[in-house]
Amino acid sequence: MVAVSLGTDTDGSIICPSSFNSVVGIKPTVGLTSRAGVIPVTPRQDTIGPICRTVSDAVYVLDAIVGFDYNDAEATQKVSKYIPAGGYVQFLKANGLNGKRLGIVRDPFFKFSDKLVAQAFQNHLETFR
Repeated sequence: MVAVSLGTDTDGSIICPSSFNSVVGIKPTVGLTSRAGVIPVTPRQDTIGPICRTVSDAVYVLDAIVGFDYNDAEATQKVSKYIPAGGYVQFLKANGLNGKRLGIVRDPFFKFSDKLVAQAFQNHLETFR
């Protein structure tokens, strides 16, 4: 429904909803993004990250939200030195998967009782190929 959203994650609150809704979520390293304004469950795990429709969208949002923040200096000061010069967008490659082999574990994860869902999955897999 939206191109961009942000999530807070302690233990799966970015990755799980992203997976269940077929979108892209990135859980950044703790301290890569500011937690200012977030009520932490545990400072050693809490982080803010993008949930977006595409990998490109998520990487552009990540680039926009990473870095040092005076309001969360304790976490962001140490980690901000690891942000690559030029940001993360430089690593986006349109043909980045060319030549790569990916495995799809079908059993037990992809046993569909609904034939329409099974066919849709197969069609998407063929597109991916």
